[in-house]
Amino acid sequence: MAALAASCAKIGGYAQKRADRAAYGNIGMAQGSALGAPTPFTIDDEEARRIRDMLYLGSQEKGGKLLSLADALTVAMANSRSYQSRKEALFIQALRLTEVQKDFHVNYSGSAYAKGAATTFKDGAAETFGDNGMDGGFVLGMKRTLASGARVSLGFSQDLLRYFTHPDASAENNALSFNIVQPLLNGFGPLVTKEPLRQAERDMVYAVRDFKRYQQDFVIDITAQYYSVLRARDQLYNERKNYESSIANREQSESYAKAGRIADFEAAQARQKELNAADRWTVSKAAYEKALDDFRFTLGLPISLDVEPDPNELAKLEDRGLVEVDVTLDEAVRAAISNRLDLVTSRERVEDKERKVEIQQRNFLPNLDVSYKVKKEFDSTSGADVSQNLGATLDLPFDWTEKRNAFRIAQINFEHEKRNLEEDESDVRRNVRDLWRKLERNRSVYKNRLLSVKLAERRVENTTLLLQQGKALTRDLLDAQDDLLSSKNEATVALVDYTTTRLRFWNAIERFEIDPKGMWYEQADGSSQEPVATP
Repeated sequence: MAALAASCAKIGGYAQKRADRAAYGNIGMAQGSALGAPTPFTIDDEEARRIRDMLYLGSQEKGGKLLSLADALTVAMANSRSYQSRKEALFIQALRLTEVQKDFHVNYSGSAYAKGAATTFKDGAAETFGDNGMDGGFVLGMKRTLASGARVSLGFSQDLLRYFTHPDASAENNALSFNIVQPLLNGFGPLVTKEPLRQAERDMVYAVRDFKRYQQDFVIDITAQYYSVLRARDQLYNERKNYESSIANREQSESYAKAGRIADFEAAQARQKELNAADRWTVSKAAYEKALDDFRFTLGLPISLDVEPDPNELAKLEDRGLVEVDVTLDEAVRAAISNRLDLVTSRERVEDKERKVEIQQRNFLPNLDVSYKVKKEFDSTSGADVSQNLGATLDLPFDWTEKRNAFRIAQINFEHEKRNLEEDESDVRRNVRDLWRKLERNRSVYKNRLLSVKLAERRVENTTLLLQQGKALTRDLLDAQDDLLSSKNEATVALVDYTTTRLRFWNAIERFEIDPKGMWYEQADGSSQEPVATP
């Protein structure tokens, strides 16, 4: 049993290598057709294991492990469970394609047999045994479907055991045969014959395009979540600073109240502001920790692993500010309609349905097949006999019910696919226009929030001085501080929203590029690319 298990393991390893080579080959060819060139692709999780080990060691350091945006994208591409599932789905489709391809290659077959026979005769109470005999042999064959629709097969059979044990028992010890059947009307030509292979290969190209779009959306989603965590951290920092400031205000207000410079109710207001600030800080801390857990879960990391986004990335984003787009709305819409991979697929699906209509039209033709068969039988005593058969068959389709229905359904599916294309193009136009409006809105909001922060800071400074001079109320200072906190948080939100919306806008017009590790690039103009996330 151990030897059998070892043999099965070796066969399994060999089968895995053959399957991987075939599937990766199909994916590479589909990438060449869909994207212009093959790109690295693997479902092996060795990289994921290496990254997990590295992060685990880094998280043991004091303060945990900080992930840059580039690091986070690399981890996500290698380790995300959902991303791995999508890669495996593409790989499985490539494997399924090999099963269709097999039908258009030479297919070999072989079998062997052995059997024994014994005859028992009864004569009253006595039993006698007749001659015992044993037969054994093998059958080999090959077949292939040609582009013309011809079905070709070649076979060879040999009765080995009978030949050696009973050479005179049969006059047909082995045979060699050749058959070919060629359709002349229905089923003739590559349009019909190769349609299953053609459609399977085109579906593979569509799947590669769909995976490419998924990759781009995935990278943007990870980037958005990365900045969202940093935004939550920034809000936590602002809330903490606000809480510390409220403590100082409360202490100052209480000293002013004791000195009689302000009323006791104003000191109570400062105390209430401190309590509210403490609550908001606690809520922000819980929100940040939840955002961290969600982020680690998305990356496929243990929730307890002490890793988090690097705060310097938000500082870089603030230093870079608003990266303007270099196209007009009309140019963006035209680029999206021309270049979107999903729209290219939609147009080719219309071609598929149109081709199906033509195939169903040809199906109305009668079945007219010509065939040729030659068989050479070898006798152990008398030599070889050769028989040949040339024939033609005509099948007139008097009952057209199924063919009529199939043709009509193909026509309806063609019209339906054209409507789908129109809908997809309209949806892309709507999406681009909506993203354009969001960019304009976020740009305006961010600029206004930056100005609001400056005004709020000046207001806090002035109100603090007026309060010290007894010319302002404590409530005035508390309101000014609340406005400053709100303006800072809203500015961060607007900047992050603008950045992620800009990435989605580039993706919507197919000008968003990523490398195998997920680093994304923004095209600074129509011809060059500026790397934004780098290792």
